[in-house]
Amino acid sequence: MWIGKRIVWGVLHALACVVPQAPRMTVLLYHSISREKDFFAVTPEVFREHVQYFKRAGIELVPLSRAFEHAQGSAVTMDSVAITFDDGYKDFLLEVAPILAQESVPATVFVLGEDPLRSELANSLPLLSVEDITELAKHSLVSIGSHALSHRKLTKLSEEELKVEVEHSRERIQRAVGVAPAFLAYPKGAHNERVMRAVSGAGYRGAVSVIERGVHVGDDEFALPRVQVDSTTTASMLRAKVSVAADWYYAFWCLGKRIRG
Repeated sequence: MWIGKRIVWGVLHALACVVPQAPRMTVLLYHSISREKDFFAVTPEVFREHVQYFKRAGIELVPLSRAFEHAQGSAVTMDSVAITFDDGYKDFLLEVAPILAQESVPATVFVLGEDPLRSELANSLPLLSVEDITELAKHSLVSIGSHALSHRKLTKLSEEELKVEVEHSRERIQRAVGVAPAFLAYPKGAHNERVMRAVSGAGYRGAVSVIERGVHVGDDEFALPRVQVDSTTTASMLRAKVSVAADWYYAFWCLGKRIRG
């Protein structure tokens, strides 16, 4: 399966290299930056290589807020990437923050409002403590976002449960860092119109999901797309994922989904 995906990404990227394209905005989604044998884990060495590749390629590394500005009509003059992390693992403090400081790169980490059931995360990786989050908030290059309260799929919750998930997480993060988070990342990417209304009503400025394409002008600020980077993402796939190849890959995926019914 993964070999097939790599071939598809490779072909699409080869085409992207010869097709003229306007400057792009891409939001990348990472999870754990560690040496754990986990599907979502990327090693610190590989993460640093990613950052250094973006710099060599002339890709501007920007805060997540810039992606929302682009969706609302603010054009980008060069290819741009915003880096985000979901779940709020302890390794963000231990491994990611030092790399961000050394490379002068901004990033957003989406943290949970409480300790979730481990079955929701499907791993036993340590999470950031409240004290860790408070410390990270002092880092000028780090933004703290909400990943809701317990990592449950928001689309499966009752109205009252949904309200608690998005509002209480925001309040708890505000107590920890002194300012309410502007953005929320949907746990497992799950969202619909009802969830989006709840997030907007809770006071967030926007939200991000997992949609494998770049950010376009006119995208809904409560369903901003992100491209996932995980243990199966090779260097060549990463280059494709920050090019127009990502849009084509997503279009093919949507077509295949419709054909499968």
